[in-house]
Amino acid sequence: MGRNCDCLPELGDHIFCRRKGGLYYHHGIYVGDNMVIHLAGKAKKLQPPNPCQECRNKGVINGEMAKTCLDCFLRGEHFFVYEYGVSYFKHKTREMGTCTFLTARRPPHEVVGTAVDLLDHDGFGGYNVFANNCEDFAMYCKTGFSGSHQVLGRIKRLGFLFPVGLVAAIPIALGYSIAKVITDVRRSHSPS
Repeated sequence: MGRNCDCLPELGDHIFCRRKGGLYYHHGIYVGDNMVIHLAGKAKKLQPPNPCQECRNKGVINGEMAKTCLDCFLRGEHFFVYEYGVSYFKHKTREMGTCTFLTARRPPHEVVGTAVDLLDHDGFGGYNVFANNCEDFAMYCKTGFSGSHQVLGRIKRLGFLFPVGLVAAIPIALGYSIAKVITDVRRSHSPS
């Protein structure tokens, strides 16, 4: 698991928390002032307005991007800090979606600037669990490359848990890879 803290995250941290009892993780970028920017998806727009005073005063929803307070992002869960630059062995032995061997190349102010720019311009595109999810967004802000180890980990687990699942996992993994390449190519060729 990523680094767990009882204090506030640091500016530009890629944080994540458990959702649905640990079924998956939700990722975002801590932008300071107790606020997190994350790719929320269309489901967020269907929920009633947030009664949280902090989000009502400082929160923003732009397309599928959201800026919410840390408490609303966490929904009662604890946050973990996603780890960058871990060893290959550590990456392979940890739960997928909690770390990467990629190095976080951007300093905190650039990470926050990227997240804010994407929020302001609804620039990360629509949510897609395989090709454009919250982990993709946060990793892109930190490194300039999007990726979702969590999705790949779930596909691998499907193949290991059920022998028949292995047959299903191969085309799913192939579809994920193709969708990811198409999404990344579109992002790199879109005007800023």
